[in-house]
Amino acid sequence: MTKEKSIYEFSMKDWKNLGIYLILLGLILMFIAKEWLLGLGFFLVGIIFTAIFQGPKLFKILKRKNW
Repeated sequence: MTKEKSIYEFSMKDWKNLGIYLILLGLILMFIAKEWLLGLGFFLVGIIFTAIFQGPKLFKILKRKNW
């Protein structure tokens, strides 16, 4: 079994994955459990996490000149 990590031991990869997990959790809550407000909250927090941690990489990809 793996040892649980403390929040102080999270790496950048863990924080990036957390945003994606929150988005998926929000979508599951909205569409399967029909909890719209709770699902929307998780979805929006996941979008914010993803924008903060994945944003620079996405903007770098979008600035490429050879599309």
